[in-house]
Amino acid sequence: MNHPHQSYLDEFEIAIDKLVPLTPPELIEEANSLHEQLSGDINATEKQIHQALTLIGRKELPYRKAYEALCATDEEQRLQQVVFDRLDPTVKRKVQEMTKHGVILEDYVKSPLFEEQLSGDERYQVIQAIELADEDLDHQCDERAHQRAKKYEELVEHWTKEAARLQGMIDQLRSMGHGDPKWQGEINSVCDRLEEGWSITERDPSEEEIVKEIEYWNTVLHETEE
Repeated sequence: MNHPHQSYLDEFEIAIDKLVPLTPPELIEEANSLHEQLSGDINATEKQIHQALTLIGRKELPYRKAYEALCATDEEQRLQQVVFDRLDPTVKRKVQEMTKHGVILEDYVKSPLFEEQLSGDERYQVIQAIELADEDLDHQCDERAHQRAKKYEELVEHWTKEAARLQGMIDQLRSMGHGDPKWQGEINSVCDRLEEGWSITERDPSEEEIVKEIEYWNTVLHETEE
């Protein structure tokens, strides 16, 4: 019997599998343990699953951001090089005709031109090369991050502080509603929505969006006082 919220649990499992290399083993273990507990509890609610996603996401963000900062700067160039090394010369020339103009390789694969310009066998060759290249680059990036351990630790510390700063801004917004029962519920709902960004299946919280909400509610509460 499937869990009533199996789709959310499946999302959780996929997100765990996609945690970046160098995510601390204890965090991966915690995520797997939470997933196992929730999967085994037929009464686990959608809210409990989202809380688990948010808890793990809040903890993994510094490691993901640090990893991306170390490895993503030249990722497209490295991806193309590894992919081109796996392509037949004719296919390579066709693909390079697009990428030399700044087209991102994976964007090209998703575009109508990919089907128009390449045969079925050629498209399969490109897709296979990308999948294999992604595996290679993950391994390379893992090695690069290990070699630059000090820089990685500094980036983790930076993003840990940055995440705490953003959460502090959300907390500030939530506290603004404490003195006005009329708006407290709505402000709490806004804060809950912003905090959903910590989830490992959602987009990261946006400082710009948080600032806009603080400015908006400052105006609303000031007008209410008048």
